[in-house]
Amino acid sequence: MEKVTWRGTAGVGDFMWALNVCHLYAYQNNVQVNLEFHWSHEPDYLYHFEDPETILERLDYINKFYHRRGDVDISHRWNGESDRYEPVTDKNRNVEYKTRYWFESGKYLDSGPPPPNEWLFRQDAFKTRDQRKVVIWRPLFNAEIPRLWKRRLTNEHWEGIIKKLRREGMKVVELTYRTPVSEALYHLSDARLVISYDGMWHYIAKNFATPMIVISRGGITKYHTPNAIRASDNPEEKYSIFYWMDRFDVLLGHSKKKAIEYYDRVKYIYEDRQSSN
Repeated sequence: MEKVTWRGTAGVGDFMWALNVCHLYAYQNNVQVNLEFHWSHEPDYLYHFEDPETILERLDYINKFYHRRGDVDISHRWNGESDRYEPVTDKNRNVEYKTRYWFESGKYLDSGPPPPNEWLFRQDAFKTRDQRKVVIWRPLFNAEIPRLWKRRLTNEHWEGIIKKLRREGMKVVELTYRTPVSEALYHLSDARLVISYDGMWHYIAKNFATPMIVISRGGITKYHTPNAIRASDNPEEKYSIFYWMDRFDVLLGHSKKKAIEYYDRVKYIYEDRQSSN
C-alpha cells in the first residue's frame, strides 16, 4: 500500500491529475494506492451558485471511467482539517507553487520534478469519433478571471475561431465550468478535435486520447496534455493558433497523429494482467 495525499481544488483537471498519477504509480509498482484528498470545504460545497454538481460528485462520476479503477482507493478529509496543505485564500489563490501532493514512500517530492501521469479511460468507454464535432472551451464564462497565460486570446479571437470552424462545416460544442460532467465527458469521448486553453476539461480529452490543440506558451502543457498540439497565441510566431486555423486540414491530420502516438504509447496498460476494475 502506498499512501498519497493531494490538495483538493475546484478544478476537475487537478483531481484527474492526481488520479492519473496514482493509477500509473499503482500499475508500475504493482501496489495498491490510498489516495486521500484534502479539501478546504464540506462535501456539499458549490464553488459557484450555478454549478450543476459538487466537485465530489464530479470526481465520483469520472472515477467510474478509469481503467483498473480498483487499484486506487479514494478517501477524503474535509473542512481544512489538514496539517499538510494550507487553505486557499484570496492572498495565495494565484500563487502557482503551493504544496500539492505527498507520497508516504518519498518517491515523488512536491519540490522536485512532477510525477508521470499518462493514463487512459477504460477501453469500453471509447466511442467512434464524430467527424464533424469540434469541442472548445475559453475563459469567457469562468467564475473568476483566469491567470493571464490562459486568456491571452481575446473573445474576438475566439469568435473568429468559431466562425472558421463553422465555415469548414464543423459542429462546434462549447463547454464551460458550468457544463454537467456527464455532458462534458460525452462530448469529449467522440469529438474529432478539441480547441482550448490549458485547463478545465483537458484531462478528460487526454484520457480519451482525443485530438487536441491547446493555446498555451507554457511548457507545463506538454506535461499535462502530451496528446495535444501546443499553439502560441502570438500571430507573429509560425505555429500559432492562427497558423493552424489557416491550415485546418493540416491541423486535423497533425492533431490526430499526436493523439494516436499518445494512445499507442500508453495502451500497454491494457495488457492482460490481473485487474482490479
